[in-house]
Amino acid sequence: MVKALIVLVLGIVLLGGASFGGWFVYQKYFVPHPEEPKKVEPPPKPPTAFVRLPPLVVPMIGPSRVEQFVTVVVAVEVHLEKQPIVQANQPRLTDAFLTALYGGIADQSILSGALVNIPAVKTKLVEAAAKVVGKDAVYDVLVQAVTQRNL
Repeated sequence: MVKALIVLVLGIVLLGGASFGGWFVYQKYFVPHPEEPKKVEPPPKPPTAFVRLPPLVVPMIGPSRVEQFVTVVVAVEVHLEKQPIVQANQPRLTDAFLTALYGGIADQSILSGALVNIPAVKTKLVEAAAKVVGKDAVYDVLVQAVTQRNL
């Protein structure tokens, strides 16, 4: 009786293993699987260079006096072949950046309360750089440091 039970259990285990193996082989070789989509890599970024500008110092004027000074240190990331054009226009870029910062402080668009909103500053500077040297020359503006000094 015990031998018959062992043979029965062993037979069930063998049939289960064979059916699992058969199902695995069937799924792997006989069922069509959709091909995995190939990863499309973005085109490589064109070679760029950085043009550093002198620190930009802008006063924040309150109701009756200057309340603090904001200093922004930036570098302009440009396409490599446009670097000489951007370097030749550094004074114009500095002027455009100062104008954008003065305007942003005046209309409070680059401020979050009394603090400077860095992403808003970056957006303003990218727009100003594109106006001066063209959208095809400027890749990005790197805001390296922003300091605020209360008076």
